[in-house]
Amino acid sequence: MTATKINRKALAPSTDRCLAILELLSKHPNGLTLSDIHHMLGISKNMIFRILNDLTSRGYTHKTASKSYSLGNKLLELAVPQTAGKNLVDEAAPEIKALRDQTGESVGLLVPCDNEAVLIYFQPSRQPIRTIYDVGVKIPLYCNAPGKVFLAFGDEKERAIRLKQQSFKRFTARTITNPEILEKQLEVAREEGYTVDQAEEIEGSHCVAAPVFDHDGRLVAAIVVTGPLERITRVKFTDFGKMAAAAAARITLRLKQ
Repeated sequence: MTATKINRKALAPSTDRCLAILELLSKHPNGLTLSDIHHMLGISKNMIFRILNDLTSRGYTHKTASKSYSLGNKLLELAVPQTAGKNLVDEAAPEIKALRDQTGESVGLLVPCDNEAVLIYFQPSRQPIRTIYDVGVKIPLYCNAPGKVFLAFGDEKERAIRLKQQSFKRFTARTITNPEILEKQLEVAREEGYTVDQAEEIEGSHCVAAPVFDHDGRLVAAIVVTGPLERITRVKFTDFGKMAAAAAARITLRLKQ
């Protein structure tokens, strides 16, 4: 992990310190106290307090009851992709809600973020036992259905770069840790139009995902259906995969119109 540092030669020191605090908080999802930030960055507590007060008032940071600070959702809102003047979440939301109701399972929308994917929109299942993810969570690409979308579809050169950046760390007994085996699975995914995850990242959780493209045919997102393996069984992968692919195609069409 790259250390966050203050640029002593910055032309706008206050701006540099503000960005340094945001970058530091991004590496500590559980939050940091004012004192933690002071010790890590060497900025005066008074300045940190003033910066965090302004950031919190605008939604960029969040202060917890334990007086620690974490990133808010404002940065994520600003980072939502825009395509041909259309907001990706706005266009995808109706289809995601419809897919949630159609499948009875949780449905989310993810976009690529370097060698990971980040969840930008989520509709939880209405069933008492369900899979829940927080918006803003980042996941690796090789061991879950939405991540595999960014390795299977889109620009070939970009896919190859992302594949080389994966750690192939084992999370469960079913995690694919061999790049060649994964490549074969990705070939099948390209033929079928969707990807699958057989509890490869999280025990007891299955999911299927499909690609969303923009008006230029560029891969911009993945739509995922996720839930307990007792409900999303292997025999249902084909049906759920086709549902996800159809919803993703409708989102793509909305982005092209």
